[in-house]
Amino acid sequence: MANSTLYFALAGTVFVIGLTYGIPLFFAEYFPWQSLWKQRHGRPTVTTNSYEGRTVLITGANGAFGSRAAKLFAHRDVETLVLVDVKDCGGVKQEIEAELSDMGKAKPNILVWQADLMSFAGCQDLGKKARDLKNLDHVLMTAGILAFNRRESPEGWETFNFLSGALISLLLLPLLKSSPTNPSPPVLTFVTTFGIYPSSFTMSVPKNGSYLKRLSNNKEGMEQAHQYGRSKGLLLYFARELAARVSATTAQDKGMRRVTINSADPGSAWTPLTNPNQAKLIPRLIMNFGSREPEICATALVNGVSVSEEGHGKIMQDFDTTPYPPFMERKSGRIAQERVWQETRSELEGKVPEVKSIYEMLD
Repeated sequence: MANSTLYFALAGTVFVIGLTYGIPLFFAEYFPWQSLWKQRHGRPTVTTNSYEGRTVLITGANGAFGSRAAKLFAHRDVETLVLVDVKDCGGVKQEIEAELSDMGKAKPNILVWQADLMSFAGCQDLGKKARDLKNLDHVLMTAGILAFNRRESPEGWETFNFLSGALISLLLLPLLKSSPTNPSPPVLTFVTTFGIYPSSFTMSVPKNGSYLKRLSNNKEGMEQAHQYGRSKGLLLYFARELAARVSATTAQDKGMRRVTINSADPGSAWTPLTNPNQAKLIPRLIMNFGSREPEICATALVNGVSVSEEGHGKIMQDFDTTPYPPFMERKSGRIAQERVWQETRSELEGKVPEVKSIYEMLD
């Protein structure tokens, strides 16, 4: 009897400890509910009053977030607005011009560039067009695809959300230059997502072979369902490494202008990108827990790409910064980050020769 009592007492203690520490640790790793709840009720406003004289480039400008971000810039006196998407953004341009005309406001110079950013060739085409810009103050990269069935880029990669984003950032990096009216360094902002957290348990680094290929050669089912989050996890690794290398390069005076590299988490919203989740119970519940209006998400992104240099290397969320996911802060996460950087370099240098000089500058 005494042994049974002791057993149940120990079992009860273990259970209480598990509830007290295990559940918070689980949520910290895979479901940042406090952050999601905060975003759901967050109502950020654009913190920059005017973008007069500046040039802003937005990828994914035909999407729910990108198009709304474009309008926010246009209503705040931006001089040149570059709308980039695989789809024609002519409709977005017309909407912006009509809104400004109705309000008696001046219209910015709006450039519409159609490019297939799923392919390396499309990214290269964007880089070539951007060379003609006199200045480039803000680059907001909202382009991305969510697919529940495997889709490959022309180069054979599933993780095209990642590789295209990495390539575009490298091609635009030397072109970032503040306009005379901009008192801060230019900003390049990657878009991240809370979906990285639940995807992280499928992102372990293999002992042998390519990390990128392991994540690209995913099977249908759980891995494919997490592919968007996995690709954004890779992009967050890349963004953090790029920010660190830009800082080191600038400090060594290698000729690179001061540039702010960061990521921004817009929160979640029901949009054409996420609507497929309506048919899936768990994703739908998670989305409903944290979702807010797309206009609010776009506002958070505009603030993210408008920060001062104090935002370099950080993740912006509404008005504040937010920590990197726990798995990225561990030693294993730093090792994974180095693998991502080196493997990405090998792939891009082999197929996009013009990035070689950029990588060499960042060494």
